[in-house]
Amino acid sequence: MRTDDPDAQATAHQLVHCVLESDPMGLTQTLETVACHPENELRPYVREIVAELINVATAAVRDTAGPLRERAAFAIDLRDDDNDRVVIDDLEPPVRATIRALLAELNGSPDDASFQLDLAMRGVDHRSGLDTVRRVLTMTIGLLHWSEQPERLEAAMVEPAADEADRLEQELAVLDEEPEPEPMSETTEADPADVQEQQRAVPDNEDDER
Repeated sequence: MRTDDPDAQATAHQLVHCVLESDPMGLTQTLETVACHPENELRPYVREIVAELINVATAAVRDTAGPLRERAAFAIDLRDDDNDRVVIDDLEPPVRATIRALLAELNGSPDDASFQLDLAMRGVDHRSGLDTVRRVLTMTIGLLHWSEQPERLEAAMVEPAADEADRLEQELAVLDEEPEPEPMSETTEADPADVQEQQRAVPDNEDDER
């Protein structure tokens, strides 16, 4: 499900690099490209950014799974702030569809992933589009970190820890208030203390099958 849009692809990779390289200013500026994108082009732009973020995340997980990925199904264990299990059907439709898009891509069903992504993009505006990008970026960073710990692979079950998700959400809290799409009068900066110090590159991702 890799995007063919070079601008969206560059934006997605820049978002990942900014988090991994502890660059809050760069993260803020890159997110502003979503917040300020023209309304009539917003939905496809957000869709392609999300598609590329999902592609980065799933490629890392599949590489970690190795041969196991050919004979096992991936699932996800959803938890709330109290570490209680959350039923996916109880989530808001855009959130539910985004998670299902990621799972479909992980399990080798690109058509289903594309369908779910279309559902997630229904009614996208600047605020919801920005929220969607931040949400998928959080999942992507979490899965990149998870993929560095192959010992956590148990029966191909993807289980990002609740505290890890909370920490990543804090790292991405750089635009707490909705920015004005046109024009941008001021720049909201993230607190550098909120961005974790990680130094690594985005994994190469030349998946000819996508």
